Amino acid sequence: MTTASIQTLTRRRVLPVGENGTLWETRSSYGIFELHGMRLRISVENPAEVLFPTDCGLSLIAALNGDNAPDLRAVNALDIGAGSGLYSVALLAAGAERVTALDINPASAVQTEANVVANGLDATRLHCVTSPLEEYTPDEKFDLVITNPPHLPYDPSYARGDGLETALVARRGGRAVYDSVVERVDVLLAPGGTLLMAHSSLADIPRTVTELTTRGYEAETLEVFEMDIPLLAYAEHKETMLTLLKERRATGRAEFDGARFTVHALMFRRPGNATGR
Repeated sequence: MTTASIQTLTRRRVLPVGENGTLWETRSSYGIFELHGMRLRISVENPAEVLFPTDCGLSLIAALNGDNAPDLRAVNALDIGAGSGLYSVALLAAGAERVTALDINPASAVQTEANVVANGLDATRLHCVTSPLEEYTPDEKFDLVITNPPHLPYDPSYARGDGLETALVARRGGRAVYDSVVERVDVLLAPGGTLLMAHSSLADIPRTVTELTTRGYEAETLEVFEMDIPLLAYAEHKETMLTLLKERRATGRAEFDGARFTVHALMFRRPGNATGR
């Protein structure tokens, strides 16, 4: 597949090898991160039900502190795969008018609302929806859609069927949710709106960029982060997973070096004169 042109900034952060949660300012039973000078806190009641946010998800938060990040004030936003509510909390704290937190995992709604309340934010501006993305039909389009899709390839040998798998593993070689976002973004995003995505190099970044830019979206890389592949939850299946990833790399659908990969904080802008599908 031909790689689409994309405006790319030169900044690349290389996170330490062997670390867990290096983008957290503080982390013990909870994590503290900073956005626009605000210190915000995320807790997870049961890590077996809801994944504690990894550096992959935090990379997009870090990029939103940059000079080229979009204005989050007064937006009506959709958080796809809300998980613990990391992005929902960040958006509300940054001044979003409303946030819809969408996740297939019912435990996500409880945890997201709890984190919004714990940060002293207005929970009436939050709407949690439990539904597969493919079945979600909102009554309105959003100014901003934000997502950090699962990106590890699925294999029956390590199927778990719990909150961790929902957050980390996806079918179609790790691309299932990426494909669904690309397929449905015109239904969800208003003309002139913005899609923010933490995109793993394990899940064919050029394909996503090409499919969206072919439809007229402007693409920009806010920042690139190099880090360890998040295999801690699947440590006993590491070799199986790496074998699948190596097969994808051989066909040009994944990029990584050893156990290190990159996460690209991507921003796509929908044309202002677009018409919904």
